[in-house]
Amino acid sequence: MWQTIFLDAAGAKFSPRSMRDVWYTGTKRLTATQRARLAASGLSVHHVPLIETRLTHSQIPIHTFDWLVVTSQTAVPALRDVPRDVRVAAVGEKTKQALEAVGFTVSLMPETYTGEALFRDLKNVVQADEIVLFARGDLANTDHMKQLENVHDWVVYETIGRELTDTEVEALENVDALLVLSPSAVQALTPYLEHFHGTWYAIGEVTERAVREVSTLPVRVPECYTMDALIQCIGEDFS
Repeated sequence: MWQTIFLDAAGAKFSPRSMRDVWYTGTKRLTATQRARLAASGLSVHHVPLIETRLTHSQIPIHTFDWLVVTSQTAVPALRDVPRDVRVAAVGEKTKQALEAVGFTVSLMPETYTGEALFRDLKNVVQADEIVLFARGDLANTDHMKQLENVHDWVVYETIGRELTDTEVEALENVDALLVLSPSAVQALTPYLEHFHGTWYAIGEVTERAVREVSTLPVRVPECYTMDALIQCIGEDFS
C-alpha cells in the first residue's frame, strides 16, 4: 500500500513531475511532521513496508531476574506481565519511551543506539550473580549475549518479509532513495537490487553493514540513529 505525499510544510502542492521518489520501508507510518519535512525538500514519499512483525506469545523462560534487556520497541507489547520493578536496559530513545509508557523505568541506555553498545555497557554494570533476561525478535543478533555470564533468551516477536509486486518492481527503477530501518528490510529488497540505482539511507551501523554486504551503491547514515535524524539527513541531501 502506497502513501504518496505531494504537500510541502505550508500545504502547497508540488507537481509530481518535479518530485524525487523516495521509498520509506518502515512498518510504522511517518508522523505528519516527518512527512512535511520530506515533502518540503521536494521528495515524493511512498510508504512501502517490506516486513511485518508478529508476537510469538511464548512463555517467559524465567520468573526471577535482575535485568530486562530490550533492543526494539516492537518487543514492548509482549512485556505486559513482566514486573515493573526490574532494572531495564533499552537500546535507544524510542525503545526507552515505549517502555516508560507502560510503566517501566529504564536504568541504562547506550550513547550509540545499537545492541552491541548496549551489551558492552551492561557488561560493566551487571554483577556476576545477577540474572539477565533478553526480550528480542527472532532475527536479533545474539552474539552480544556472550558478554554476560547469566543471560536468558526470550524471543517475543518474529519478523516476516514480503515480495514486491510487479508494479513496485517497475517503480523501483525510478526511486532516488531507499530509507531502510533494519537488516530485515535490506534482505527483503535484495532480490530486486538490479532495479535500484539510487542512494540508501540506513538508520544505523547494523543496517548499514547489511546494505554494504549486498550493494555497492552509496549509503548514508545519520550520526544519531533515530528516524528524525535520518529524515534530516535525506532532507539536507535533496534540498
